[in-house]
Amino acid sequence: MSLFSRLFKIGQAKANKVVDSMEKPELMLEQAIKDKEEQIRDAKKAIQSCIATERQAKAMLEQEKQNKFKWEQKAEAALKLGKEDLAVKALSRATEHEQKATSLQSSWEGQRASVDSLKTDIESLGNDLNEFKRNKDFIIAQSKAAEVKKSIYEAKAKISGKHDVDNLMDRMKAKAERSGYEADAAKELAESFDGKDELDKEFEGLGEVTENIAVQDKLAAMKAKLAKG
Repeated sequence: MSLFSRLFKIGQAKANKVVDSMEKPELMLEQAIKDKEEQIRDAKKAIQSCIATERQAKAMLEQEKQNKFKWEQKAEAALKLGKEDLAVKALSRATEHEQKATSLQSSWEGQRASVDSLKTDIESLGNDLNEFKRNKDFIIAQSKAAEVKKSIYEAKAKISGKHDVDNLMDRMKAKAERSGYEADAAKELAESFDGKDELDKEFEGLGEVTENIAVQDKLAAMKAKLAKG
């Protein structure tokens, strides 16, 4: 799988994670496309040289085949004229060209296979680049969606942090209420233990009883007076 194919798959499955490392996804994707286009142009220039060498080897091969055929015809012509020794020399020359052609044939086939492989690689790069261009907008959209999602989570984290403040306020409120209860308890305790003699307290109570008796006596006298009238 090529670099661009892998990047696209990542963009589909893990766009959120990829985008986090990208400051400006649009610019980075555009630059990646430009870099790949330049790489393809350089590769095409390199393969042009390989193709030229392959074509040259092919031409030399064809030439050696023609030379072989030509000398074989000369040998046949010499033989028809009865010049067997000349025919042998011509056949010997034809054999030399045949050997050269055989060697060139192997070399040319290797070069041709390499050129075909390079062409396939260039075509694959081109297809990957086209696919990447087609899906660039999708990757950018995924990138932006991931950024929004990240912002939402950050906002939620800040809101969650607010609970700490709420908890603090609750603790302070509870502490204040506790202080109020403690103050009431202190007041009650102070009133219970005001330093007065217990016997004095008892006589104070008798005074209140005496006052109540006097009031009751006055009330009875008034009732008796009204009854006589």
